[in-house]
Amino acid sequence: MEMITKGCYWYHDTPEQPFDYSEGSIWLINPETKDWILVLEKSGDLWYYNGIMDTFFKYLNMKYSDFDSFIKIWVEDNLQREVVLTGGLPMTLDGKVKDVLENGNTIKI
Repeated sequence: MEMITKGCYWYHDTPEQPFDYSEGSIWLINPETKDWILVLEKSGDLWYYNGIMDTFFKYLNMKYSDFDSFIKIWVEDNLQREVVLTGGLPMTLDGKVKDVLENGNTIKI
């Protein structure tokens, strides 16, 4: 995961400056490329960008069904928050990423 998340930061909103689109969520984004890796919603739903699976599978021999379990455990360990649902999204979320980059508090991985 270090290779995939190199240069990324965790972004979260604050009560003083909430995200417009996904209040209470935590995002993992590379601020230089503006590529999002994953988002953990306030509800516990975890969404990851499908493109990271291809990069990940280059290094590990893992089935697609195992990836959801792996990413769930990794996020729970790193954020100390429960993940309820996990799934991939094949799309960019440009408007939401812009909001997160402009309003989010950052924590380096």
